[in-house]
Amino acid sequence: VLWLIAGVGLLLVANGRWLFPPAAWLVLVGWLVFLERSPLGRGLAIGSTLFVLVQFVVWRGIIPAPGLLYYLIAGIYGLVYFLALAAHRLVAPRIQGLQSTLVLPLAWVSLEFVFQRWITPYGSWISLTYSQTENLALMQLASMTGLAGISFLMVWLGSLMAWVLRPGRSSPARWRALGVYGAVWLAVVSFGHLRLSRSSSTGEVVRTAAIVPSPTIMDEMEGALAPVRRGEELSPSSLEAIGAIAGRLNQDLLARSRHEARAGARIVAWSETAGRVLVDDEAVLLEEAGRLAVDENVYLFLAYGVWDPSARPPFQNKVVAIDTAGKPAWHYHKAHPIVGAESPFMAAGERLIHVLETPYGRIGAVICHDLDFPALLRQASKKRIGLVIGPADDWSEITPLHADMATLRAIESGFSLLRPTSDGRSLATDNRGRVIARLDYSDDVMVAFLAAEPVATLYGRVGDLFSWLCVLGLVVMSVRSFVSPHHRSSNGISSGAA
Repeated sequence: VLWLIAGVGLLLVANGRWLFPPAAWLVLVGWLVFLERSPLGRGLAIGSTLFVLVQFVVWRGIIPAPGLLYYLIAGIYGLVYFLALAAHRLVAPRIQGLQSTLVLPLAWVSLEFVFQRWITPYGSWISLTYSQTENLALMQLASMTGLAGISFLMVWLGSLMAWVLRPGRSSPARWRALGVYGAVWLAVVSFGHLRLSRSSSTGEVVRTAAIVPSPTIMDEMEGALAPVRRGEELSPSSLEAIGAIAGRLNQDLLARSRHEARAGARIVAWSETAGRVLVDDEAVLLEEAGRLAVDENVYLFLAYGVWDPSARPPFQNKVVAIDTAGKPAWHYHKAHPIVGAESPFMAAGERLIHVLETPYGRIGAVICHDLDFPALLRQASKKRIGLVIGPADDWSEITPLHADMATLRAIESGFSLLRPTSDGRSLATDNRGRVIARLDYSDDVMVAFLAAEPVATLYGRVGDLFSWLCVLGLVVMSVRSFVSPHHRSSNGISSGAA
């Protein structure tokens, strides 16, 4: 019971609202000891119930879902990750020696991979890896394995410590186990420091500017659109008022973009839906932006929302790239609207990252939640994109977590990142995730000098190969353990394990 209490306490701060990064390394030890020393059915029933209840607490305000939907989503996440603990309880006692400690990390990575890739609409959210973003040397492992390698390393420590604490374990066996883990951990961190010791670029850097909308005008806009979000019909006068507010908002953004271009910025990007426009007025906005791009010799990445009252759904969330000739190079529509919060109002765009060729390198763009999907951002590696523009719009409960999550995409696929963000953390990083510029909760312009030079990564080439190997490893270990189980004592622990 004391071990279970310790596990609950650490789980409250291992991820989510009250993050304490060191807790994530040992969070599973108490749960494993409790499960191993409890009767199978009772242990799994009590453990799964408490595990889910903790998820209800730690993700409040972070998962953007109302009422019962929030509890459904958080509960599903809790059950999925607890399945890894259940797999350990069922399989590990049937395997002799130190290899039994691999069951939990193999199961954890396998479940996380399958769930995030094909089941949940929220991408890589809630991955344990994101609790460690401040350890940049460790994060470099993502350039080889994606998130999976880091999750494996963290969860393996918990499994190993539970193995070491098992009654009857000899001291030499304990030290050998810790020595094996220490050698692996040292190799991973050494690789990270070596990678960070190298320059991220040998080419030209370019001045960029990240612009967010005026809070005052945006408040007016949100007030005018409130009836739309409630599903009410608007009168012609209301539509005219919305158009007038949108006009002032866009003119302010264009004026500030011109100011930054004259200050030396060659790339200017807006935050997610910074601009707003009625569908009939979109062409006018693009014409004005095109003239600005020609006059100032600047590349513009305009992130704005288009509202079409006659369409269903009525809203488009997009980024338009405008080249120095003043022409729209492409329109990118948000590929992953947030299910529940955005999906009723906007259709998802095609999951295709476009490329803009510039003298500084290849540039692409995605929007906010899209950066939570590693598979989508692997396109940047395949297309040799050196700079990804990622306009975002956050809220206090997910700041700075959401910005830190985005740095993993830069490390995985080897690109620099410019992330203009309303109501959160604007961020610019190089292609190894090192922060070049950062600005929190401000309508000031964030200026960053970035290189649009890609770096090749193993993850960019082979994708989720490590995750697939974990799935294969879990299947092989599970089958072998049940086909030829070792003799077990009455408490379910292998008598030969010591």
